[in-house]
Amino acid sequence: MINILIIEDEEFYAAFLKKIIIKKYHCDRARDGIEAKKLLLKNRYDILIYDLRLPGILGKDLLQYVRKKVDPDIINIVVTGYEEDWPPVEATGEHIFFYLKKGMFRPEELMKVLDNAVELRMLRLKEAEHIRNLIASEKFASTGKLAAGIAHEINNPLQSMFTVTDTIKKKLASDENSSSIKYDVDIIEKGMNRIKTIVKQLIDLHSIDHKLKGINHLDKIVERVVSFIRPIAKERNVRISMRCNLHNVKIFVSESQFFHVLLNLCLSLFDTNNEIIEVATKKQNNFAAIEIRARKRVSTKIDGRPALYSIHTDTIDLAIPKSIIQHYNGTIEIHENKSGQTINIKLPTMNETGKNRKINI
Repeated sequence: MINILIIEDEEFYAAFLKKIIIKKYHCDRARDGIEAKKLLLKNRYDILIYDLRLPGILGKDLLQYVRKKVDPDIINIVVTGYEEDWPPVEATGEHIFFYLKKGMFRPEELMKVLDNAVELRMLRLKEAEHIRNLIASEKFASTGKLAAGIAHEINNPLQSMFTVTDTIKKKLASDENSSSIKYDVDIIEKGMNRIKTIVKQLIDLHSIDHKLKGINHLDKIVERVVSFIRPIAKERNVRISMRCNLHNVKIFVSESQFFHVLLNLCLSLFDTNNEIIEVATKKQNNFAAIEIRARKRVSTKIDGRPALYSIHTDTIDLAIPKSIIQHYNGTIEIHENKSGQTINIKLPTMNETGKNRKINI
């Protein structure tokens, strides 16, 4: 159940807000900051609605207390009649989800803001749960940090953008001469929905079942990894290429677990000054082989001849990938030279009876 706390000293306005909200969500009311602190210690709240001018403690100071002492992921909404106390631009930069001015919004607009706030809150709770599970597993902390961090930072402004575009569309609905603007808003909204889908993919990275194993097509796992990292590579100006030549060769692994092994290896190569990453698969006797080759960026000397950047890079930590791959009777090696790094992975293929071939590693 979603719990909302209204922090408002004006009796009439607090009753007005509660009458709107109680139709859909459970909500309590605090008359000042001191009462709000007591309720926050006693109950769990998902969304806080603040007035800025409160007896005893200002809403701005109360918000800082909530973020540091209670829950940094609580959704904060400001409803005030005094914008000069905390300008909207400054407030939204301090983790305020939405900023409303008293008397300047309709009940349905408030409910739209709350619905989006609830969606964001549920996402944050899901993120926290996934992070706890990830820490417990101790094997994919770097992936969890990446996914949770990106999702958290993207969703804060994204949910506000959805609310703003929805408001714009409502205002344009009655204007017959705004067709071109409506078209532009639709394009923006489609883009935001695409971002929302990508964020969900990041969150789904946490859903790892380390125990589930099965017969999987290695090429399909590799294709999933390359497809996932392409947008990240584009942002970092890294070129990705893939050649899959296993033709339905099967291996016995946990798909999710091995996906994250490959993903973390590729992401590690992004951080070592590489310009090109090539992923290739092939069959070698009774093994399925994966080669991940990374080439460093080059600069140009004064005489025009290319030269490697002289940037020191740390060796990729293979401890976790090695333990997982060895669990499946496989091997992993990394080779480094002046031009870059190459990671070689070998896994035994399945025989006709559907069991791993017996090999000595």
